[in-house]
Amino acid sequence: MPNDLDQLTALPEAHKAKLARDALASIGIDVLREQGDELIIACPVGGYHNDQQRNPTGALNASKLLFNCLGCQARGTLLWLIATVRGDEDIEQARQWLSGEAGLTRAMDLPVLLDLFDSLYTEKTRAPLPVYSPRMLERWLKEGIPDYILDERKVCITTAVHMGICTDPDGFMGPPEARVRTGPRAVIPHWWKDQLVGWQSRRLPGADPDGPKYLSTPAFPRDETIYDHRPYRRDVIVVESPMSNLRHQHHADIEATFGSVVTDLQIRHLGEGRRKLIWWMDNDEAGWRTIEGYQPEGSRVRSPGAPQRASAFCDNWVVQSPFACDPADLSDDVFDLVLETAVPWPVWTRPEQLFCHRCLNAAHRGACRA
Repeated sequence: MPNDLDQLTALPEAHKAKLARDALASIGIDVLREQGDELIIACPVGGYHNDQQRNPTGALNASKLLFNCLGCQARGTLLWLIATVRGDEDIEQARQWLSGEAGLTRAMDLPVLLDLFDSLYTEKTRAPLPVYSPRMLERWLKEGIPDYILDERKVCITTAVHMGICTDPDGFMGPPEARVRTGPRAVIPHWWKDQLVGWQSRRLPGADPDGPKYLSTPAFPRDETIYDHRPYRRDVIVVESPMSNLRHQHHADIEATFGSVVTDLQIRHLGEGRRKLIWWMDNDEAGWRTIEGYQPEGSRVRSPGAPQRASAFCDNWVVQSPFACDPADLSDDVFDLVLETAVPWPVWTRPEQLFCHRCLNAAHRGACRA
């Protein structure tokens, strides 16, 4: 089966070169010189670079449409580069913006351009994961670990240090010409196979309340990687949120899927070489559908739940939590007690009633005063 680079190679070189040059110009980046297929540019990713006009370290391969920096070691696709420079929250925003630029569509007809994007960024032909230099976190590591992480979320300090949790005091978002300061954010780096592939940031007290609660780096690989994945583990607890992992990592073998949607690729990462997976999704409609599966609208075939799909690799159990909260909200002792309610996935059922984990009464709206 052809991959994304095979499809790129099949396109006319003149189209790709024109697209690369126009795309760089559209985000204010000049091509300083050429070396074969490489368009040498000043790296716009690592803010600490020195004298990039005389000694540029960035390069965009006009044939493959892949960016690489020899200085900060950041690399990714053309759309990832555009999204990073513009401050877009995801690749789709960059794709929509780029396809709407009149100056870019002259390089190739718009349908051809969109077909190219579709061939590069679909489930079937995945683009390479973005990679960042760990040095990009240095400015935030100097700000220390947020009190919110240690005091309010009760994350063990050794865990926070080990996972590189740090503070972004500004929380800038948006393109350079309209950048907005959202206020302090907790930065949660994501490592995959010993490489920094992005980070998420969480709004902290004192930040703009209208700013997004969570932000992720462009092309964040939430659907093809696992947070804190350690393949040597035999039995693993699977949760949705990295915050649940951070809260209980010090006493449990626990990994996170970045949400309730679990792809087949994530299932493979989680299940291969394992003895048992214990699923602990959030106690809400999305989490329940992840466990029991669902029937897509208009389809006669029911989509199996994540535990059933993972049963091809290992045993799968599901926690029968009675609480209207996710695992990050539970103390160590309560977490361990609830974990004992896990049952084999075929006999798991939705809870008939949910309870507040603080007062143990029926789940209620608003903060518990217990």
